[in-house]
Amino acid sequence: MFINEASKLSGATQRAIRLYESLGLLNVSRSGKYRVYNQENINMIKIIKQAQTLGITLSDMVALKSKQEDFDWKSVSKFLLQKQEEIEKNIKELELQKQRIKNYQISIDKCVQGLDSDL
Repeated sequence: MFINEASKLSGATQRAIRLYESLGLLNVSRSGKYRVYNQENINMIKIIKQAQTLGITLSDMVALKSKQEDFDWKSVSKFLLQKQEEIEKNIKELELQKQRIKNYQISIDKCVQGLDSDL
């Protein structure tokens, strides 16, 4: 299949597919001057798109592939665990920030009530 059909089946734009190939994330065979995509390519495009929705950048993926034919899936798994830990840390920091905002709001409300009672 050609890039138009690969785009439709994978949900990625043709431009994105070409980018994945230029970064070495996607190995596509050629027939003359045309790229010929197979189901394995479609699956890889979907994996790349899904990884992006998880906050994994294309540069992260390039590093994980590091000039190999395929991803080192053990390294990918380790990377995902690190990403999960990073997200959990961010959640804790955001929860603390949320609590500080609530505390500031309570302080402000008390100040406003104090000003209102002086009137």
